[in-house]
Amino acid sequence: MRVKKNEKHLSLRIDEGLLRKFEQVAKYDDRSMNWLLLALIRKCVENFEAEHGPLETEQRVD
Repeated sequence: MRVKKNEKHLSLRIDEGLLRKFEQVAKYDDRSMNWLLLALIRKCVENFEAEHGPLETEQRVD
């Protein structure tokens, strides 16, 4: 898997049981857990911005 230059890695601590259930949900939709998690994050941000207005992003230099 090739990571794009603007993509960042996110580490997540999660209960194993919940992780296995999430894996089943992703498989049901024939998606990877990564794809499903990104879709859920995008939807969360979209809902937040619909209620509170656009969020600004600042570019960080790592």
